[in-house]
Amino acid sequence: MATQTPQASYVPENIVYNSKKITFIRSSMSAITGSAAGILGLTGYYGFIFYGITSVFTSFLIWAVKTQAKPSLYFRTGSDVWTEGVFGGLFSYVLFWTLLYGIVH
Repeated sequence: MATQTPQASYVPENIVYNSKKITFIRSSMSAITGSAAGILGLTGYYGFIFYGITSVFTSFLIWAVKTQAKPSLYFRTGSDVWTEGVFGGLFSYVLFWTLLYGIVH
């Protein structure tokens, strides 16, 4: 008698839903942190370093809180939590960063 190993089965609708949630979280955080960077008056590389730090922090929060350190249960690969929507969030970040920098300073 051969033992069968359980194979992971993913529902495509759930994967899409989870990806949309991550994109929404990243877009919201990018708008908030871009606003903060603009108000703080960050310019040049300091603003992009700030985005990098907050993006890693946001990824960690998603990994720790939303997936409870088990991202493979919710995504095809565990790296999706760290990479999904990072560059899309960068555009929102720059938009709010420059907008609030121009208004405040």
